Amino acid sequence: MIINFLLNSIVGNVKLDENPNINLKNNTNIANNSKSNNNNSSSNNNKENVIEINDYLQTLVKEEDFKNQHTDPNFKFLALRSTKVPLDEYSPENYQLKFVQIITRHGRRTPESKRYPLTMWTCNSLDQLITNKDTSRPDCNMGQLTVLGIVDQINVGKAYRNLFINNLHFLDPQYNKDQIFIRSSNRERTISSGRSFMHGLYGGSFADDQEKSPNHSSFLILDEKDENMYPRSSPKYNFLKSLLKKHKVVVEENEKSQLKEFTEKIKNIFEDSKFETAFYVPSWRSYAGLVNSFDCFRNNGLPLPKGFTKDIIQRMYEESAKEFKNARLFPELSILGIGRFVNDLTKQMYLKSVNDPSVKDLKLSLYSGHDTTLAALLVAYDMYEDKVHPVTSSALEYLLFQDKNYKEPEVVTKSNEKELIDHQYVKVIFNHKPIHIGPCKDKEVDGMCPLSEFLKISQSIIPTNYEEQSKITDEEMKKYIQEST
Repeated sequence: MIINFLLNSIVGNVKLDENPNINLKNNTNIANNSKSNNNNSSSNNNKENVIEINDYLQTLVKEEDFKNQHTDPNFKFLALRSTKVPLDEYSPENYQLKFVQIITRHGRRTPESKRYPLTMWTCNSLDQLITNKDTSRPDCNMGQLTVLGIVDQINVGKAYRNLFINNLHFLDPQYNKDQIFIRSSNRERTISSGRSFMHGLYGGSFADDQEKSPNHSSFLILDEKDENMYPRSSPKYNFLKSLLKKHKVVVEENEKSQLKEFTEKIKNIFEDSKFETAFYVPSWRSYAGLVNSFDCFRNNGLPLPKGFTKDIIQRMYEESAKEFKNARLFPELSILGIGRFVNDLTKQMYLKSVNDPSVKDLKLSLYSGHDTTLAALLVAYDMYEDKVHPVTSSALEYLLFQDKNYKEPEVVTKSNEKELIDHQYVKVIFNHKPIHIGPCKDKEVDGMCPLSEFLKISQSIIPTNYEEQSKITDEEMKKYIQEST
């Protein structure tokens, strides 16, 4: 399924500062003053080699556009992660950036539960997602991107505009549909996050009544049965996932960290405040699920039960990350859970590396996904270096570099393909911080994984026959239980 959304240029029908309900504050006109922005960045980079997006590109939002009678009056909108970009990581001295894949987590959202009245959150309509020109603000739906989630993703897009257009001149300053590929999972929050990201990158309203404009972007959205951007149910995957909690390594770690006592402490906090705030969770199957529900309240400025201290919140995020990382105990979980998406990413990376005509002009691929997308990729490549759950609006980047001094062949053939690949490298960056692929650490060149090694590692994650590998027999179940518990 292909869904088209308008992508006007910044000088198109709706400019970045024309939103009557969200104050898209720009101290400079990005399109017309990129040269002055570059000069400012150059002087800053000589000092720190870091671009600070907040200074002149950060979108601000007026409080009346996200606060209502339910919002904590002391709540202030702040970015959930740093937007400082280490420019040197994207422009190493002896290498040229060739291709970028960005996998994002959606912005702040409403809960996926009927337990809470959705009037507590503030959302825009899907038809007027960016401009919000509706006569009255619509009710939110379950799992929908909130106004603050939209602003999150706009700001992420702006950070990449400053990096890839204003500083590196990697992308054209005006939208070029041949340079950018966009894919989203079939969820409102990821589709809207992709639209908001692209608005930050290139401007435009994305309104449906302007779809006939030639400046548009096509979002690839797979049918539900074919979606692979997050782990899907299968007999073997479900069995191994359920077995993780009983794994001797997990049991030992949980006992050592007194997780049971910590869980009881949180339950008591909920019980003591269940008549004071709307947020009440008597039990939960996973800390990842609890954190996601918690974030729907905290990150959108809604009151929380008394007792949630910074230390308790930090540990909740750490326990969620541990749950994700426990998947390492069964490598099959990565193969079945995210391996098919790794295959999609790797094929695209390979085609670009050998200059395949199908991706001749492609420079940036955006994949709008979920926390489970990012966590599964981080685990599969053994590069989950953070101690916490991936926050909303997180971004994982695969950067393909090529030796600057290498003269690539005019025509790539099977005989010279290996030589071309041997002069290319992959750098991975998570939330603007470089991270390292576990199996490639001892083979790195200037902090990057040689492309040939990256392709081998990726191949080990990709299922050879997904349907067959998803099956599990009773004998196999018994063996897994005996070996792991």
